[in-house]
Amino acid sequence: MDKEKFLQTYIDIETKVFNKADKNKKFESLFEDIKTYWKNIGSTDMLEIIEYLTKNDISIRQPLYKHLIYPILSEQVEKNNVNAIKGLLKLDQHLISYQAYAKDNTYSFLTLLEKGLTIEPNDIELLRLYEEKTREYLHYTLHEIPTGVLYGADGASMEECEELMKEVGKYEILCNKLKRDESDLIRACKYYYPAYRDYLSVYKNYNSFADYLEKECSGQK
Repeated sequence: MDKEKFLQTYIDIETKVFNKADKNKKFESLFEDIKTYWKNIGSTDMLEIIEYLTKNDISIRQPLYKHLIYPILSEQVEKNNVNAIKGLLKLDQHLISYQAYAKDNTYSFLTLLEKGLTIEPNDIELLRLYEEKTREYLHYTLHEIPTGVLYGADGASMEECEELMKEVGKYEILCNKLKRDESDLIRACKYYYPAYRDYLSVYKNYNSFADYLEKECSGQK
């Protein structure tokens, strides 16, 4: 079965079969002969299938991701194929779901993104994705202010505050490269990260981080 026939069969099942049990059986039948697909559907074909389904708002089901998308594209990721990396990045929620049941943690969104930028450090699409994810994380680290700065699920340590300060420095360079104005976020990070680091060394002298900010940092922001 070539790309065109496979795609049309998949679309027909997805759009014309409404009973869940029947749909699952037809998908199981479609993916029975995986080796044939591997011979006839390459990574470029797979990327075209993803693009077509996405543009036409047709759901990409987990059987498609598990049996074809991930195996075909991850093989190309190993060969430093940046387009394959982008293909997996576009389906980040499918990647998370796949990892949850397959217990395959070879690639995360971040490791894929970093690998792509190692290969093509000036790729605008990858740089914009990296900026977006970094921006989301920096906002997250500050969302419990004035209680404290977060690092992962917990409050940041002094060493982690130092890491965050380096991260926002790299983020500022990235924003300049992309000509993106995130000056308010950068300014807030540069204020709170060192302040929280310093607070941790003297926290016993204050009621809270908010107390420290009021007494030691007022007028500095």
